[in-house]
Amino acid sequence: MALKFSRIHGMSIGKLAERTGYSKGGIMAHFSSKREMVLALVEESVTMARAYFRDRLKHTTSPTERLSRTLQTYGEYWTGGLFEGGCLFLNLAVDAVDPSDEIAMALRNAARVFISDFANVVRIGQATGEFDTTVDPDDIGEKLMSLCVGCGWTYRMTGDAEIFSRMQPAVDQIVSGISRRAIAV
Repeated sequence: MALKFSRIHGMSIGKLAERTGYSKGGIMAHFSSKREMVLALVEESVTMARAYFRDRLKHTTSPTERLSRTLQTYGEYWTGGLFEGGCLFLNLAVDAVDPSDEIAMALRNAARVFISDFANVVRIGQATGEFDTTVDPDDIGEKLMSLCVGCGWTYRMTGDAEIFSRMQPAVDQIVSGISRRAIAV
């Protein structure tokens, strides 16, 4: 089963041209197909989301604080109106049901990037003695990613932005579970 582009927020080249002020031909001059355009959009969105997180978390003073603030930052990403229509990755994932589809693979790769970003913070904490060296950083990355995505979906379905703050204790429990020091966030 292939990805059904018509379900991606009713995206069409015509609507995109209308909203951007470009012609359909001008847009398609850069992409051989809508699929190629979506793949480029996924790649650019990974870059933008990572830059957003780097910027929002650049003043954190420790790996503990950085991990603890990830859910709050993700909530700001979702609810702040920065990305019209919400999270591109979750929106595309609704239609990416065929695991062999190249867009589904691109989404899995994007998830791996974000999980790896969380895991790398754990590795830094382990290297500095802040986190227990026996924990699996990738496991912690998956848990944090799952909490963020779960809250994103819940917010999307309910419109309740407080889900991010209500789930913060779950993040803090994960972080305190790997910490060698008391959380001082």
